[in-house]
Amino acid sequence: MRKRALSLLFPPLLALIVLYVSVKSLPPEREIVRLISWHVSTLELPKVRVIYKALSSTEDIVDVECEKVVPVTYTKVVSLEDLPPEERKEKFIDLMLPSILVVNYEVRYTRENLLRILKKLRKGLKLSRDEVMYVESLLNRCRADSIEEALVKANPVPPSLVIAQAAIESGWGTSRFFVEGNNPFGIWTFKDKEDSLQAEGSGARLRRFDSILEAVREYVYNVNVGWAYRGFRRHRLRSFDPLELSEFLSFYSIERERYVRKVQRLIEENNLRRLDLCTLDPAYIR
Repeated sequence: MRKRALSLLFPPLLALIVLYVSVKSLPPEREIVRLISWHVSTLELPKVRVIYKALSSTEDIVDVECEKVVPVTYTKVVSLEDLPPEERKEKFIDLMLPSILVVNYEVRYTRENLLRILKKLRKGLKLSRDEVMYVESLLNRCRADSIEEALVKANPVPPSLVIAQAAIESGWGTSRFFVEGNNPFGIWTFKDKEDSLQAEGSGARLRRFDSILEAVREYVYNVNVGWAYRGFRRHRLRSFDPLELSEFLSFYSIERERYVRKVQRLIEENNLRRLDLCTLDPAYIR
């Protein structure tokens, strides 16, 4: 009888021993999280549904409503030269602002991704393969040696400031480079093979872009990464005021300080700061 009782107890007892040994041999909870984190990415991609549109006349420019800007970008533009001055300015803003808000939205996503990754690292967690590749690619593109340095560069630019510079460089949407190259910022190129436009009476060439959105992306990238705008980026950590930030853009033009005064005057005279409060229409954000 005793023998039978022992034989009945043995299987459950063995199971308990196996379970105890298994549990004891598992890595600690922190290590389990580290192992899982290698396979789980915290990355998120921008989700704006951009509308691409080619203009045949100024009447095709979509009117902007500041509270819900439809993300329209233009693959072909027309000169605004024949419009009355005030209408020309409003049409130029309508044409430029959606692309600026899209790019700032993309930059914010980049920043949020970097912050999530940095938080993960500070907790001692292992980055996923996608996160490692993302960081390596971004550090290379941003010419940064660390995530902290990349975070100084990955920041939006006030729309008022972007539009002021674009207005100066393109003559409020009347320049040849704007019309023929979707280039409102007068961005040069030094690559022979790159699609470009020859400047008259000069050996200089200016970039040709597939859309206004691509031009804005390049402009924001230049300001966020270029060596000449280090002071701009440092000050932006303390203030997003366009007039203050414009003080650090003298290298954008050979006019230097005179150019800065031009930018500031244009922002103030046209009340462009109102554009810094505009947002994308949530219906186009997936």
